[in-house]
Amino acid sequence: MVEILKDLIIAGLGVSGSTLAYALSNKGFKITAYDPIKKYNKACGEQITGTKNTLNLIKKSDSIVTIPNYFSIYVNNKEKANINFGGSSPWYIVNKSKFVQYLRESSISNGVEVIYRNWKNERGIITVDARGPFSGSLKNKILVKRYILKTEWDPNHVILDFRPNEGGLYWIFPADNDGRLVNTGGGFVNLWNDEALSKSIIEYAKLNLKNFEIIDVKAAPLDVFSQYKHYSDNIFYVGEAAGLVLAISGEGNRPAIESSYALSDAIVKYALEINDVKNYYLKLSKKIVNDSILSRKLFTFTYKYRKSIDMVNVLNNIPKWFWYKYLSVNLEINDIIKLGSDLNFILSVIKGIKY
Repeated sequence: MVEILKDLIIAGLGVSGSTLAYALSNKGFKITAYDPIKKYNKACGEQITGTKNTLNLIKKSDSIVTIPNYFSIYVNNKEKANINFGGSSPWYIVNKSKFVQYLRESSISNGVEVIYRNWKNERGIITVDARGPFSGSLKNKILVKRYILKTEWDPNHVILDFRPNEGGLYWIFPADNDGRLVNTGGGFVNLWNDEALSKSIIEYAKLNLKNFEIIDVKAAPLDVFSQYKHYSDNIFYVGEAAGLVLAISGEGNRPAIESSYALSDAIVKYALEINDVKNYYLKLSKKIVNDSILSRKLFTFTYKYRKSIDMVNVLNNIPKWFWYKYLSVNLEINDIIKLGSDLNFILSVIKGIKY
């Protein structure tokens, strides 16, 4: 028999767990949260896509660093598309540690009890696993690593460089608003050798940046293959622990925040009635779940069939409108159908078939 300790138990106080604790503690719920780290400092993930919920939090936490508007889409280090949002960019670069720390401190001031150790399966009337990439095994994850480099860079510019044959991408985006710091990194399927990954990222930086100085380095696992689950064995899941990651880009912040708000709203509406909470949580999180599933399917397809189809040629022929919707996180299944009716794209797939 599992002892019920509190109304709510939250395992993990990263983006998703802190968001959930913040939202529910504002409504007066009694919460105990577990996390082994007193001051949040996770690698990567300094980008958040702007939505009503995410913007509300990043503005309250005063954690916005810069808002880039110009995006270059590369395939194997060759530019294939460029998107200029002209001041309406959906991308926000944030100080993630400051962002999460604000949510944690606000939650604590609202009465959340935080126990600084690993969760040991303690249960509440409602129990939530929000441990991100540290929930479950590493078999469905890849290693991602990012460097903060001192260099010269346009703080309005982002590069996303897709490598379909390696199952991953490199990125470069601003880490300040002055053009002095950049965040560059990458992650690839089956590349768990830290030394090899580090070497490839530094070589990439040398190709695309002027002289640079390494300021900071961090790495973390990222779940890109796990199937979505919102509830299992009397535990709710949010964020990356639920399998909610946009696998193509690796973004986990928006799915973490949106899924946590969805669960919070379900708990507020139905109090501690598990079945009602479960069904309403599933309903409210439908969009972010669909986004994550679609992203995972596209990523899996390009990687799985890379030996049968020239995926570099396929990505080279993706039209600009598709990349715009991708960056705006507005891709839907109808867009895939539309892409499939594009003659140039169809011909690129046919020409790319390896006999």
